[in-house]
Amino acid sequence: MSSPVTAGNDRAAAIRLWCLKAPRPSSLRVYGRDGREHDVEIKPGTSWSDAAVSISALDPERLEAYTLDGKLIRAVPVADLIRKEETAQQQQAATFSAMNTTDPETQRMIVFAELLERAYAKAYDSSQQTVQVAFTQLQEICGSLAEQASSSHAAANELSMGIRNLLVQQANEAVESATTPEESPMEKLAANFLQGQQLAAVQTPAPNGAPKNGKPNGKTQHS
Repeated sequence: MSSPVTAGNDRAAAIRLWCLKAPRPSSLRVYGRDGREHDVEIKPGTSWSDAAVSISALDPERLEAYTLDGKLIRAVPVADLIRKEETAQQQQAATFSAMNTTDPETQRMIVFAELLERAYAKAYDSSQQTVQVAFTQLQEICGSLAEQASSSHAAANELSMGIRNLLVQQANEAVESATTPEESPMEKLAANFLQGQQLAAVQTPAPNGAPKNGKPNGKTQHS
């Protein structure tokens, strides 16, 4: 079992290697085991070894790396960093022991296996970083879509209220028009025609000897 000093050194070394990966962060957010959060700014010229020792002293549980404008680069549980560091040290010790053999073929196989393991580890870390960044961007997109949906919902409600008010106004106008019906053009034309006929009948002169009103005048002619 490793001593606390050795464990702290291993953790600091693992944090340093993680911070040195490209792209390098401008700041770190440290989530401590005690539940507290710490923001650590990496100023230009800062020693990464000193920064890693300071971060390790905070007893971190999780680390997040950010760019200068505050975008998340990558995040990792510290336990995973320590486990990777211990595995790497064990592999280095095994490789050093195996390389002491005099068999050239075995040495070549060891070198090939080590290179293959490094390539796999690099590809895995790159994929993890891509997934983390994509997940962060997805969260930002979802938040933006939620805001747009909320705005669209409010606009739809306003449009619905406007349409409803317009329909109510048109219905009221239709009711008022129905209670006071207007004479159609054909009805007006027929009424004017009848009035003209009556006026013409009154103004037409009657035949000689016949009264205009068609009644006898009371005089009788004798032969």
